[in-house]
Amino acid sequence: MRAYDVAIVGAGFVGSALATHLSRDYEVVTFDVKAAPPLLKGLDVEHRPCDITRFDEVKDKLGKPKVVIHTAIIQIPAINEFRERAFAVNVLGTQNVCRLVKETAETAGLILTGSWHVFGEREYGGVIDVAFGYRPDKVEERAKLYVVSKMLQEGVVRFYDAMVGEKEFTILRLGTVLGERMPEKSAANIFITNGLQGKPITPYKHSMHRPMLYVAVEDVCQAFHSRVKTIVDGETGKAASARHVFNLFYPEPITILELAVLIREAVILHTDGRITPELKVVDKGLPGLFGTENKHSMRTDVSDLNSLLNVSNMTSPKAAIFAIVKGRCEAAQIDHKTRGSAC
Repeated sequence: MRAYDVAIVGAGFVGSALATHLSRDYEVVTFDVKAAPPLLKGLDVEHRPCDITRFDEVKDKLGKPKVVIHTAIIQIPAINEFRERAFAVNVLGTQNVCRLVKETAETAGLILTGSWHVFGEREYGGVIDVAFGYRPDKVEERAKLYVVSKMLQEGVVRFYDAMVGEKEFTILRLGTVLGERMPEKSAANIFITNGLQGKPITPYKHSMHRPMLYVAVEDVCQAFHSRVKTIVDGETGKAASARHVFNLFYPEPITILELAVLIREAVILHTDGRITPELKVVDKGLPGLFGTENKHSMRTDVSDLNSLLNVSNMTSPKAAIFAIVKGRCEAAQIDHKTRGSAC
């Protein structure tokens, strides 16, 4: 099998966005357990179905890429319902992909999509930098296995980085990614969808003050492009940020309540006031885990972004949200004009 530039393992929101962006400059092949992932529809990129829990299949399907980007993970809620499968994909699958990189002479390195959630969601102290540490017990119960999975993925990748000296294994810890095709069940997508339909925007009382770290999908693509180029060009160095671990998120957190307010403002603006959704805080009877002070105790360090990942002037969550709402309104005007869309 001939060599090619970039293998992207996992064809979800982030994987498909990276494939779209990187295919402008590189030969990209995507891999997913699904034969035809819906987010790849219309994308002129080769796709190969692959179950990463089977190493022989990984070796046969991935072949000889110069760089592997690993985005595959079973997330919430499936991770709590199918735990054995989640372990096989999230942990053993990551090991298989790393082993492929190690054993393939043509492959120079791997980039893992990490997550800021490994830091936990509350009781912050000090500055959140790449060495802040792992705190899986500082998240809601439903999120613990997801956070443990991201920790284990990082552990495998970092071990390989130390073990395989001639290749680079990089981790980019992403904030919660904002973009047009973000997961349907994410808070931002639910709020935007409901708001544009004139339904109430409904943050939960027990979590409305949770501080969140976000990143625009365009900034993710820029950072990955920069790191792919660095690896392909052989310009990596072991002196880089905490041995190739980077935080990739907008440095200022916003709370779930602030997210809801921003989305309401964006809906009102981009519908010229024709839709003014109600902001309705829903009390689920659960104890509050976050106070108004939590956001102000969260200090971040993303100083490596410009110098090592060529990312500067990051898109703020507000700008990302307003762009998504504007885009959906413009699409609605085109697609539903004859049906009297409020946009």
